[in-house]
Amino acid sequence: MDNFTIINLQAIIGTISIILAFNWWIKPRVANLPIHDALLPFVFLNTFRYLGLSFMAKEQFYSGFPSTFLNTVGIWDMSTAILAIIAAIALKNKWKFAIPLVWVFNIVGFSDLITAFPQFFGLELYAHDLGFIWLMFITYGLMTFLSHIYIFSRLIKKIRNK
Repeated sequence: MDNFTIINLQAIIGTISIILAFNWWIKPRVANLPIHDALLPFVFLNTFRYLGLSFMAKEQFYSGFPSTFLNTVGIWDMSTAILAIIAAIALKNKWKFAIPLVWVFNIVGFSDLITAFPQFFGLELYAHDLGFIWLMFITYGLMTFLSHIYIFSRLIKKIRNK
């Protein structure tokens, strides 16, 4: 089986697994929580996006790989992590501007992923020795992507209920 098929099978199975876990265990526990409490674990999950700096580590990719893509991913992920930390602190302390901070964090973090994922496939990263990056992409990347979708849905629901 080739790498393209493997990574896509992993993405499908991983997405199904994450959605099932969310629907069976997580959603029932956060559905009726106040928005600050409900969003906090999903925002906090993204505080680990500093891991994206691994894309910038010289030993992670062969020297001929486009460094612009790698640097962009690393910087956007680090920026998302910093915004997530600030938003998580604001949510935990229920600061007045916590929800606007979550909007900013979520737009930046989601934009990062929806631009990086197609480039990942366009550059055929899966055809190279990725080591830790492969695991990060297929597990943590999927979880953060789906967390952004939940955050958006909860933020939009809050607006509609006003």
